Amino acid sequence: MATVTNWIDHLSAKEVQGAIYPGVGSEGVLVIILVVLWIGWHVIAARQESEKLEKLARKRHGPNDWKSNVTDG
Repeated sequence: MATVTNWIDHLSAKEVQGAIYPGVGSEGVLVIILVVLWIGWHVIAARQESEKLEKLARKRHGPNDWKSNVTDG
């Protein structure tokens, strides 16, 4: 295994010049994918929360209904 004593000379060498890690140039694509996933996650979470709230709203709980769920301690 070769050792590098001078990083400036190593990174400016013809064989190494340019990419120093895999996937160089794909950062923009990765950011776009991340933004799409992030927005999608928010849409799915909003739908699930809306469904849950609609289900609770259909039950039409009154202001004192919680008292029947309290145990005598």
